[in-house]
Parts: sequence; C-alpha cells; structure tokens
Amino acid sequence: MVSMKMSFMTSAAFNQNPSKAKKEASEQPLVITDHGEAAYVLVSYAEFQANWKAPKTLFAALRDPEADEREFEPERLNFDNRTVEF
Repeated sequence: MVSMKMSFMTSAAFNQNPSKAKKEASEQPLVITDHGEAAYVLVSYAEFQANWKAPKTLFAALRDPEADEREFEPERLNFDNRTVEF
C-alpha cells in the first residue's frame, strides 16, 4: 500500500487563514482537526479527480499493479498418502 504524507491544521487556524490551508492542500492533503480529532480533509481538485471521483470496480480497487510483472507459479499439491472419506 502506498503511504501518503498529510499536513494537519486546527479548525481555528483554518478559519483564521484559509489561504494558507489552500496552499498546503495544493501540495498534499490537509487534515483539519476539531478538538484534536481529524474532522475534514482538504485536497486539490486535481488530486480529488485522480483518486476519489472516478468510480472503481472491485477488481481495479484490489488489483496489484505490479502483479502483471510477476509470474505466478504455485507449488503443485501432492495428494499421495492421504485417505479421503465421503
């Protein structure tokens, strides 16, 4: 999973200086806290479109992009010496 850096700002600081919040959000997501708890996230519109706006299929959401480059060769199972009861 990709780790994403984020900035933090209190809601009071956000209300006092929204242009600073916009500047920080243009560089990386900005978490706005309310009473010490994360309450909102401010991101640039380009980041929003790239990461959250487009609906993903379950396959696209769970797919490992590097999986296409790796070969999958599981070990062959050996069922010798096993008794099976039906």
